[in-house]
Amino acid sequence: MTRKLRRYIELGLPRDGFFKLGLISSSLQGLSAVALLATSAWLISRAAEVTSIVYLGIAIVGVRGFAVGRATFRYFERLLLHESAFRMLAARRPQVFEKLVPFIPSGMTHVGRGQTMSRIVNDVDELQNLSLRVIAPLVQSIAVAAASVIFIWLLLPTAGLALLLVLLSAFLIAVPVSAKLARTSDLCEGPLKAELANASLDLFENLDVYTAYGWVGAKLAEIANLERELRKSIAKSAVSNGLGAGVFTLLSTIAVLSGAWFGGTAVINQMLPGASLAVFILLPLAIFEVLQNAQPAVSAFRRFKVSAERVAEMLDREVPAALYFEFGKRTLSSFDSINLRKVSITYPSMVEPALVDFDLSFKQGESILIFGESGVGKSTLALLLTRLIQPSSGEFLINGEPANDFDTAEVRRIVGLVEQNPMVFLGDVRANLRLAKPSATDQEFEEVLVRVGLWPMFENREGLNTQLGDRGVLISGGEAQRLALARAILADFKVLILDEPTANVDSATAEKLLEELLEIARGPERRTVLLISHEKRFKAMVERTVEVAKR
Repeated sequence: MTRKLRRYIELGLPRDGFFKLGLISSSLQGLSAVALLATSAWLISRAAEVTSIVYLGIAIVGVRGFAVGRATFRYFERLLLHESAFRMLAARRPQVFEKLVPFIPSGMTHVGRGQTMSRIVNDVDELQNLSLRVIAPLVQSIAVAAASVIFIWLLLPTAGLALLLVLLSAFLIAVPVSAKLARTSDLCEGPLKAELANASLDLFENLDVYTAYGWVGAKLAEIANLERELRKSIAKSAVSNGLGAGVFTLLSTIAVLSGAWFGGTAVINQMLPGASLAVFILLPLAIFEVLQNAQPAVSAFRRFKVSAERVAEMLDREVPAALYFEFGKRTLSSFDSINLRKVSITYPSMVEPALVDFDLSFKQGESILIFGESGVGKSTLALLLTRLIQPSSGEFLINGEPANDFDTAEVRRIVGLVEQNPMVFLGDVRANLRLAKPSATDQEFEEVLVRVGLWPMFENREGLNTQLGDRGVLISGGEAQRLALARAILADFKVLILDEPTANVDSATAEKLLEELLEIARGPERRTVLLISHEKRFKAMVERTVEVAKR
């Protein structure tokens, strides 16, 4: 087993006792199913030969016992194996989220959000199939095959040898051939699903832009093409599974015929009683019914491997230097100034720097407009100040000391960012505000909403219980900006960065909205406010301006 394969199996293999008990229950369930048919076949044949039920008592009890056992062990198999799989997923998904945190937002520029969600949801979910669809069916099939061959061998060695050869053909020919036919589709299916999720999410989130520029048709054509490719991949997998099932049926027929031949010969030669002939004929049917569950195991393992590879890549990904922070231990009891000297920033997935030799200094209480054309690095500067990316060169000083000397959480407690498109979470107003200050009371929430001018609107609806919808679809862009500002005020940032706060409103109301936002942001606390904008016309609203020039 290679090192990579061992790593993949570790990701999806449950380690608790539920999994081991589930495998035992699975094996007992398969054995009960085969024993039930074998005992029933002997009982029916023997009942035709005797006149008293006394001779059938043990077989009758056996049939009842194996029937109850099959249902009982099946129940415990499902219960135990799924419990272990869900426990594994409950532990694995937070690991993926935790590993993802340092890369957001600066380290995810090369991966689409839909693709990332596909890895977190679909690929992590696929890990459970290692235990449910690969290991458990294989263990059950091997246990049933071994026990059945030994049983038939003890009754009639030639029939046992024939059954062994047929079962080996099933494991060594039918399963590998079916898996080989499905190999290409299995390898493509996971990435195709991720691409389709990414394209669909992109269309959903940017539908207004695509509609305005007439690009909706092209995006729909792209999605349709991905859907066709995915359907082809799924169809190929279904065809291969069908061929594998056909081969299994053929081998099952051969096993029945060989059992009938050797069993019938033994009965004719009076080596075995006549009632045993039904066992030799029907037992292979029960065996192959159980083995049918193992036929998709190789294909399921390949799909698991593709997903495990994608999850492992995320878990084992090293944090680039631009996103790696040296966590200092010093606290920030107050804020006096921030100085950037000859700072350059390069994103992990880019070669060209996003910001080059940039200088900026500001003190407590100042209001500054940082302006420049789109793409010159204004938002990158906001990420730097909030410690979401590291400078590749230059100095970042807080109160005259290197920023790396301070605990990153302390810096983020001082410096806050209101994004161009602030995140509004599905839920009510109270839940969205509580993110900023979990200990706040309803009275504090109402007071801050009054300050940002939102309370009259929410009060006329359902107050703090007003639902905002997914991504804030039930409020306007300007109201979303005010809500984000309310969260920033609750968090009590000393330095507040407003990144293009008028991007989601029309130009007629932009100046009035910005004037109100700046006044609220400063407040009686005289916060430092950095206004990021591509429009220089707002310079009259601030104390000074700083231009971010083209590289």
